[in-house]
Amino acid sequence: MPAYTVRSLTQDDAPAYRALRLAGIAELPMAFCTTHAAESALPLAQIAQRLRATPHQIIFGTFDATQLIAIAGLRREPIAVVHDKASLWGVYVAPLARGTGAGRQLVRAAIAHACGVPQLARVRLAVAHDNHAALALYLGCGFVLADEAASGDMLPMQLTLPRPAIAGSKGDVFMNINTLQILAK
Repeated sequence: MPAYTVRSLTQDDAPAYRALRLAGIAELPMAFCTTHAAESALPLAQIAQRLRATPHQIIFGTFDATQLIAIAGLRREPIAVVHDKASLWGVYVAPLARGTGAGRQLVRAAIAHACGVPQLARVRLAVAHDNHAALALYLGCGFVLADEAASGDMLPMQLTLPRPAIAGSKGDVFMNINTLQILAK
């Protein structure tokens, strides 16, 4: 498997992000909640602002050397009643990188980030029912079909995030990673 770098995107990545997102919208218009015309009309400054990480959203990219080859966003619900849920959105892997593990590394990075947010319990997404490669990717990363009804051609999926048990509780199997300290010898 090729060596890829996965990191959160910054405003400096706006031109590459825009180009890859537009390619995704052109190829799979039903998988994106916008049109090619609407997205291409956005000023680059607005795209750059979208890439600014906030407590409620972060966008990741997978790079092959310096080329952006895959993108995915993770958006946490800001409403207090549902702040335990996040959505994985805008996932796209360039055709040349499909089947190489780039998408899997990207989705796992988003999941790892979600696991680091103590309030999050679940990540949701929607995938086109006929996008077998994406469906296999999400299933392989631990997502399952959600109980809610499908919306049109989109299948809802979810991943329950692993959570550490409360310290001191009986049957403590997990430990709180945030408080783990390794002493130097």
